[in-house]
Amino acid sequence: MKPFLLLLLFPLFFAAQQVEREEPDLQVVKFSWVKEKQKSQVIRGAQNPGGPIVSPQTGIQDQATRGVDLRTMEKKAAGSAVNIPESYQLLLELRNTGINVVRGLVWEYRPTAGHDDYQPKQYLCALAVQPKEKKVLDIWTPYIPLKVISADAKNLLKEGTVTINQIVYVDGSVWKKRGWDYRLPADSLGKLADGRCSVF
Repeated sequence: MKPFLLLLLFPLFFAAQQVEREEPDLQVVKFSWVKEKQKSQVIRGAQNPGGPIVSPQTGIQDQATRGVDLRTMEKKAAGSAVNIPESYQLLLELRNTGINVVRGLVWEYRPTAGHDDYQPKQYLCALAVQPKEKKVLDIWTPYIPLKVISADAKNLLKEGTVTINQIVYVDGSVWKKRGWDYRLPADSLGKLADGRCSVF
C-alpha cells in the first residue's frame, strides 16, 4: 500500500518543482500594441455597399415637410447611437531558447514613462511553444496595457519592456522570476485555450 501512495504523491511533487534559473528561457523577440476603434456599425445594402446612406422616398413631399422628417430622423439616430468601445491589439513574439516545452506564461508590460510605484497589469496566457520555436500572441482586449500616466507622456507609453514573470512547462515544472510572488488560483491556466490570455 505504501509504494502505491508514493506513486500517487510523486506527480504532485513533480508538478510543484521549481526550475532554478536566473533568466527565463522564453525570450521576448518583439512587442507592440495599437488602439483600435470600429468607425461605424451601419449596415449598408448590397446594392449600395460604399455609397452614401439615404432614406427611401415613398411619395412626393414638399421641401419643408421633407426637412422636418430629416431633422426628426437625425434626432432619433443621435439618441439611439451606440457608443462603440475602443479595443487594443497586443502582439507579443516569443522564442523558446530552452529544452522544455512551454505550456503557458505570465508577463507584464512596463512603459519607460512609468512611475516607481507603477503597478502593471499581469497577463496569464496559455501558449504551447516547442524548443527553438517562435510563437506570436495576438491579443484583443478592452483594457489598455498600461495605466495612463499623463497626456504629456502619451508618445512615451509605447516605449517600454515586457517582462516574463512565470513560465509553466508541459512536464509540470515552473520557472518564476526572482521576487515575483503572485499566487494564481488552481488550474487558472488550464481554463484557457491555447493562444488565449486573462488579465489580472
